[in-house]
Amino acid sequence: MATDKSEPRIGLIVRVGIFAAVLLMVVRGALAAYFDEITQAEEHRKIVEAKPEALLSLRSDEQKRLTEGRLPIVQAMHELAAKGRSPDIAPVESRDLSPLQGWSRMPAPVPAPMMAASSAPAPSASSAPAPSTSAGPAAPTAPGRSTRPSTGGSPSPPGGPKNKP
Repeated sequence: MATDKSEPRIGLIVRVGIFAAVLLMVVRGALAAYFDEITQAEEHRKIVEAKPEALLSLRSDEQKRLTEGRLPIVQAMHELAAKGRSPDIAPVESRDLSPLQGWSRMPAPVPAPMMAASSAPAPSASSAPAPSTSAGPAAPTAPGRSTRPSTGGSPSPPGGPKNKP
């Protein structure tokens, strides 16, 4: 039995390996580009070219009701422009201070100028809802917020005021 005792052709093996790797990357890139093109074409066909029939029928129905009702919208706008609004629906500034008091777990004092302008009695600290103790430990205060009432001055930086020489 005869055996081949020649050296392997390393140069040829390396060239074939590099060619195979490059060919694999080119085929992968081509297939990815093809997939992207087909996906975009399908999305365009299904999304862009499709007519939203339900939306179009809803809009035509709404337009029909606006123009053919007891009082068409154009006529109603002309009447409103000529007569003006009724005082029953005129815009009025709100006197509700509850949004300014803050969240029940992190109450904030209502600014004094707002309280003075209000004709309603000022809410006292005892009328503010107390945090529930059954819900677990108290929530920590947010950075920069204190549980003490504001003194009206500027807040001191974290770590207290610094003495400058």
